[in-house]
Amino acid sequence: MVVALRYVWPLLLCSPCLLIQIPEEYEGHHVMEPPVITEQSPRRLVVFPTDDISLKCEASGKPEVQFRWTRDGVHFKPKEELGVTVYQSPHSGSFTITGNNSNFAQRFQGIYRCFASNKLGTAMSHEIRLMAEGAPKWPKETVKPVEVEE
Repeated sequence: MVVALRYVWPLLLCSPCLLIQIPEEYEGHHVMEPPVITEQSPRRLVVFPTDDISLKCEASGKPEVQFRWTRDGVHFKPKEELGVTVYQSPHSGSFTITGNNSNFAQRFQGIYRCFASNKLGTAMSHEIRLMAEGAPKWPKETVKPVEVEE
């Protein structure tokens, strides 16, 4: 037992030297994180022709995340579309499309995807299929005249 204490004693003296204390006020401001999508629109989004369209994409990450969208696989810049309002809050790529005529929503139908990027990587939302409902188009029916004999 005395022999065992002889070898353990130096370790007990040095163990306080090996502890690292992190100050309570340290909040990890310099810790970097890759982007993570935290909120997004549902996979299928059906709107009426006159409704505002809101597409949601929010992400966290350090350094700050930059957002971009695609529609049907092509780069889509919501700020450049007429009648579109883009939310500018940090960690948000969400935007709302507001319309100025009765069937504007049909113009924006398609498959959307959000990408959130920083220097550590890119996070990708699921595909969001936007569909605009409208009145059904009935085929024109022609009625043949009926001849009646009396």
